[in-house]
Amino acid sequence: MSIARLLSSLAPAALVTLGLLLLMHFLILRNMTAPTETTEFKIPEILMPDREISTEYDTRKPDKPDEPEEPPPELPEPEYETPDVEANISFAPQIDTGVQISGIGGFSSDGDYLPIVKVAPKYPARAANRGLEGYCTVEYSVTVTGETRDVTVVDCPQSVFASASVKAAKKFKYKPKVIDGEPVEVAGVRNRFTFEMAKED
Repeated sequence: MSIARLLSSLAPAALVTLGLLLLMHFLILRNMTAPTETTEFKIPEILMPDREISTEYDTRKPDKPDEPEEPPPELPEPEYETPDVEANISFAPQIDTGVQISGIGGFSSDGDYLPIVKVAPKYPARAANRGLEGYCTVEYSVTVTGETRDVTVVDCPQSVFASASVKAAKKFKYKPKVIDGEPVEVAGVRNRFTFEMAKED
């Protein structure tokens, strides 16, 4: 490398270095100036008064709602169409011995049980709508108080009549059978209900 070329490269480097030194000196002199006066702000002191803190609960009862001016309208009762039916009931209680009682006073001996109240069964709506007719025989026991107990269906070709027959038999009332002055229970009493539609003229 020649001396002339080395000198030509050192000259610009020296100039740059000198410029940086002058710039640094200028900045240092500028920061050494005295600070300017600033306005001071005084923060006022805040004093909280002493007071007692208490908890309050709202114990007021809610206001009673106003009574309605007009009562709600009454709903009309639903109307049902009842078919013109008629249940013919056979009041012929039966016992296993074959002795039948056909009505008041028709008992076999003094002190025998006697029917007092017999309730007609309600004709089932399903049977009435379909025009069904038939019969249903139930069996029960007459207790010492004259009520029926253990009502069961023994012969009912049309099962639609079974429930109505059992309900009616449970409401039967009897004069109980009396032997030696004491009422006794009679089992195996039967009653046949006949269900027939009303015949139009």
